[in-house]
Amino acid sequence: MKKVVGTIITLVIGGVVFTFSQADVVKNFSKDTGLSQQEAQQYVNNIKKEDLASFDKIGSDFISFGQNVEKMANGIDCNNYTYKWESNNLSCEEGKSQVYTLGVNEVDLGDAYKVLDTKTATKDDMSLVIRDIDTLNADLGLDVVTSLLDQSFIGELKKENSYNKALIEAALDSNH
Repeated sequence: MKKVVGTIITLVIGGVVFTFSQADVVKNFSKDTGLSQQEAQQYVNNIKKEDLASFDKIGSDFISFGQNVEKMANGIDCNNYTYKWESNNLSCEEGKSQVYTLGVNEVDLGDAYKVLDTKTATKDDMSLVIRDIDTLNADLGLDVVTSLLDQSFIGELKKENSYNKALIEAALDSNH
């Protein structure tokens, strides 16, 4: 009888070492994305080491991108322009508000990620990142976002967020 030994993952947050299996991450990822266990396993297996980044780097990227999105929202001029994403269901003002919300929530998630790379990070900080990921993934379904971005691109962004969520959830569920 073969015994399958899963990859063990060690994650250090706030000076605490969390150890859990890749199977835990796959289970959480599958639950969050709706992918089958096999599809989730394949996605996780295909993540290259060089594609992984520190929470500080991920946070900085979200902050930078979010600030750019906020600037873009502030530049939307509903009085003098009509935008291609405007429709009977999405006014310019509502679209502008959605873009701004997306930017703010990206900055919030970035700030939360950066805390995870500090020595004072707590399980509450980890839970905040999970909540912020859920908020951002919901934002990716906003009308203005779905009208501006390709569905496959949105799907990949959600998967990247869900992978990080699954990783943090696995850490929280572990006994260190």
